[in-house]
Amino acid sequence: MKLFHDNYQNITNNEPLTLAIGNFDGVHIGHQNIMKMTKKYKDTKSAAMTFSPHPVSVITKTVIPTLMDDHDKANFLEKMGMDYFFIINFTPDFSKLSVDDFINFLKKINVKRLVIGRDFKFAYRGQGNVTDLEKHFEVDLVEDLLYKNTRVSTTYIKQLLDQANISLASKLLNRTYNIHGEVVHGDKVGRLIGFPTANIDYKNYYLPKVGIYAVKVLIDGKMFLGCANLGHNPTLNYSSSKRLEVFIIDYDGDLYQKEITIYFEHYLRDEVKFDNLDALIDQIKKDVEETIQLSKNSLSYGKIKILGGNLI
Repeated sequence: MKLFHDNYQNITNNEPLTLAIGNFDGVHIGHQNIMKMTKKYKDTKSAAMTFSPHPVSVITKTVIPTLMDDHDKANFLEKMGMDYFFIINFTPDFSKLSVDDFINFLKKINVKRLVIGRDFKFAYRGQGNVTDLEKHFEVDLVEDLLYKNTRVSTTYIKQLLDQANISLASKLLNRTYNIHGEVVHGDKVGRLIGFPTANIDYKNYYLPKVGIYAVKVLIDGKMFLGCANLGHNPTLNYSSSKRLEVFIIDYDGDLYQKEITIYFEHYLRDEVKFDNLDALIDQIKKDVEETIQLSKNSLSYGKIKILGGNLI
């Protein structure tokens, strides 16, 4: 897959493209359906275009936590067999492009066909719509994908994560929800009570509900089982900001400054404040035992079938 990550003025391409445009945060099954549609055309190369940072974060000058970073998206789309991936730097200047300027940009990179949703908007303040595009390109409109009469969307998946509905969120992502980040120095309290934890810099990832999770941890290409605490550490060393700390079962090594990936498999319980240290240690032991038992019963989510525009 050819990856372009630059300002729009610097993007060049001579191959004819069938292009999907969107934020594609999470690249959920609805997005995956769109990618598959771009690949069905044999007269063009398949391509996707997204924007970084998230347009809303630039326009509103706020931080928008995301389900994927640019690296995640690129890896996932490459595994899907996409030919091209364009990551356009979303700057104030780009946000002010007129309808004609945006269309001319697409022509410049040799777009022949677009795969988009019916409500797709583009250019300054969303002034461009599907009708504008149909004057210049072949347009393949994609219907919303529904799961039990609910539109599959990034917003819906974030709501599921807020509810700790890890199973359904993973089904709609078609992968186990995961966060990768560098292991950084923490307070090292876990080591003192017999459960050393890796403290993860989770950057701008969208965090699930606060609580204790059974997880899998990818370290240097090898998978380990673990228990993750996502929250504020109310019993020991309270933190006003959320922390993601992972006790990795059967692992003994130096992880500092390593990049590892945490796969959220199962929500075990709420984070609570214990009356004393012994009560906390006893509960951690139970969490580890439950995680091991769950792993024996297979933690991972199951596949779902797509029938037309709906899921079962």
